Amino acid sequence: MAHLCILLLLTPPNLPFKGRNHDIMSNNQKIDIVMFNMSSYADWQKGYANRNLHILHHLLKDERVRKIVAIDYLPFTFRRAIRAWLEGVVRGPEGETLVRNIGRRLTAVKNSEITKVGYGLSDQDQNVVAYKLFNYSSITSFFSEELFLKQLVKDLDKLDLKNVVLWSYLPTFAGYFKRLGEKLSVFDAVDNWLLNSDFKKFVGKLKQNYQIIRYKADLIFTTAPALVDFFERDQNCYFVPNAVNLPSVDNKILVGRDIVSIPKPIIGYCGVIQENRVDINLIVAVAKLNPNKSFVLLGRVSAGLKKIVKQKLLPLKNVYLLGRKPHLEIPSYTSNFDVGFIPYLINDFNAVTNSLKLYEYLASGKPVVATPTSGAEEFKDLVYLANTPEEFSQSLTKALGEDNFELKQKRIAVAGENIWGKRVDFMLGKITEQLEKLS
Repeated sequence: MAHLCILLLLTPPNLPFKGRNHDIMSNNQKIDIVMFNMSSYADWQKGYANRNLHILHHLLKDERVRKIVAIDYLPFTFRRAIRAWLEGVVRGPEGETLVRNIGRRLTAVKNSEITKVGYGLSDQDQNVVAYKLFNYSSITSFFSEELFLKQLVKDLDKLDLKNVVLWSYLPTFAGYFKRLGEKLSVFDAVDNWLLNSDFKKFVGKLKQNYQIIRYKADLIFTTAPALVDFFERDQNCYFVPNAVNLPSVDNKILVGRDIVSIPKPIIGYCGVIQENRVDINLIVAVAKLNPNKSFVLLGRVSAGLKKIVKQKLLPLKNVYLLGRKPHLEIPSYTSNFDVGFIPYLINDFNAVTNSLKLYEYLASGKPVVATPTSGAEEFKDLVYLANTPEEFSQSLTKALGEDNFELKQKRIAVAGENIWGKRVDFMLGKITEQLEKLS
């Protein structure tokens, strides 16, 4: 079967909300998006950034989009439900609370809250609620997906949504199709969760939901060509790689921060240190082969790797684990790297990923050494690819020795061709095409 794959370098508010104009344009051609997120807004405000965050906020700034309802990651485990309740329902982002009870909350988000995650709608007063972004958090999905959807439909009615596009990142639930009065449904497939060790207990449910998504989503975007094949569709399934926001990089040392005292050269990694993603044995071997280089790891260590990291990495004197950093600080940290590295396992999971950090390294102008996965092969003219510890060590030495102003500018130029604005423009273009066919 020929597959289409496009590669691209506890009370309601006193006043009713429905019908308010505020500063929202009333163009009937604009769309309203209801987005099922793979994160919570609280996660983003803590500094966690992913494809979902970048795309949501670029959509938010696009004139073709009138309103976005960002639905926090729906809990289906008790632990996640408690977290969602505390962060999303009890607290939630600052703004105007439109719906609130013991199990759910709908908030029109204040401009200052949007700015906290690195984006602003405009130069408007930070104290203004622009009524373009709404955050919805609920724990009802833990008890019943059907009950959650009924509550959601009722609560969304307060927003007077028009030309609704359902946009989902969440394969752990799939009952939302054709429930929200949407004109079009979009699924953006970030990795294959069937291969993610964090969801190994839920493989049966995920298999069923992926089949529902395959048949019911009007448009599917994916982070890898192999995911296009995974969905086995003849049309309306597109490979849309990750991208970058070109940073305003501060090349000065982060005075007073943990990276300041680390000896140069610094070989840096930023991202989740996850058991089916990062090759710990490779890092150990390369670090031992290069005792005069510092290996700096930024990011959360997943539960499944904490013991191994403690046993294998912490004893190494030239390995530094600095923990998770707010994504707004990542460009400053990356600017202090001498080489960015991507020590990924070569496995089925990484075959369908597309590394965000690759684009971030290139945007900072830094040389990159990576295993031949995570989309790195698409940039083989600018990225040093290595399979073994010995090849990795040789590539690091070569990257440090060859680095110059011309190569730096080439990397930045390539990053400039792979920005989120272009990705979102393509996605909205495909949505517009489909809506026009339906009209």
